[in-house]
Amino acid sequence: MRHYIKEHKIVVVAILFMIILLVLSYIAKQVFFSNASNATYGSRLDGIKEVRITKDDKESLISKLEDDAAVKKCEYSLQGKIVNAIITVNDDVGLDTAKSLASKVLDAFDSDQKKFYDFQVFIKKGNDASDFPIIGYKQNAKEGFSWTKDRVA
Repeated sequence: MRHYIKEHKIVVVAILFMIILLVLSYIAKQVFFSNASNATYGSRLDGIKEVRITKDDKESLISKLEDDAAVKKCEYSLQGKIVNAIITVNDDVGLDTAKSLASKVLDAFDSDQKKFYDFQVFIKKGNDASDFPIIGYKQNAKEGFSWTKDRVA
């Protein structure tokens, strides 16, 4: 064995260098990219399978809002634990009427869903009204919506 190593010093050194390089690159990967395999939302979505929002819930939300005379159109999306409702209202609708639509969003969901999900309501008009769009946000642990500040015309 010693005879072979003496005859092929360059090859043996190259192989040892490659082994050391592989070990160092593995260690560097662990140090700098240790969280690469974690889910995007981490553990924030734990329990989401027990509190699902079904297609019926989505359709109920859209139909409740679109049945309101003040609403032109409603869109829905779910991202992680955040329920987004984008509501386009008629041009003659005021701020108070528009904000009251947020309670209809919550009415479409049961109490377990309200305690688990956060809700965002984006209310806009078809025209360029100075007091719109407005955005309401309700965290799962809170009772009511927080709104963007009203704009002064």
